[in-house]
Amino acid sequence: MRSRLLSLLALSAIVLVLVRPASASAQGLKLPESPSFLVSGMASSQSAPPAQSTVGGIGFGIKGGWLYSSFSQAGESLDSRSGWEAGIFFGGNRSGVVGFMGELLYARKSFSEGVVAKTTDLDYLEIPLLLRLNIGSSNKNKGVIFYGLAGPVFDVNLKAQQDGVDVSDNYEKMDIGFLAGGGLEISRIIIEARYNWGLKNLLKTNGAFSDELKNQSFALIGGIRFN
Repeated sequence: MRSRLLSLLALSAIVLVLVRPASASAQGLKLPESPSFLVSGMASSQSAPPAQSTVGGIGFGIKGGWLYSSFSQAGESLDSRSGWEAGIFFGGNRSGVVGFMGELLYARKSFSEGVVAKTTDLDYLEIPLLLRLNIGSSNKNKGVIFYGLAGPVFDVNLKAQQDGVDVSDNYEKMDIGFLAGGGLEISRIIIEARYNWGLKNLLKTNGAFSDELKNQSFALIGGIRFN
């Protein structure tokens, strides 16, 4: 009985020695609950692709400058005066060859008439709708691009004054013309020249023998592109 008890204790001690290291190693190695570690490991092992710069969005900026208006009435030129125009533009598609550009400009066109030389100031909201042709760098942040412009222009008469007196009732509310010009962009800086041919009579008809007053204007403009 005693020898059997000793044999049992010796066997138990051997089993304890063999099992304990195995259980300790099993406790030291813990497997993750989710297999997502395989995906994260593969993602970290691969280098991220280089970031690509994109050039897009609708072009937008401001422009303004000197305006010289030429008025003619009954076949004779009136004494024209310098004016100005300024506003915003949108579109243009600098990243492509052909684009569309719209503008909203405030323009003052002036002339003098009569022996006393009364000065008339006509203030317009000028709305050109232009086709634009681009030649050069498509990067709006650097490089030089040359472009041409052409299209209709709509002038909405906002105010007409002669030596400070309101004479808006003597003038039509709308003039329609054709605009053409060109310019260049150096990075985001714009330099432009354009000519506007007015096609309508600016004076309201006061009978069958009313004289026609038409306008043509030339402008030198500078601007900045924001996008």
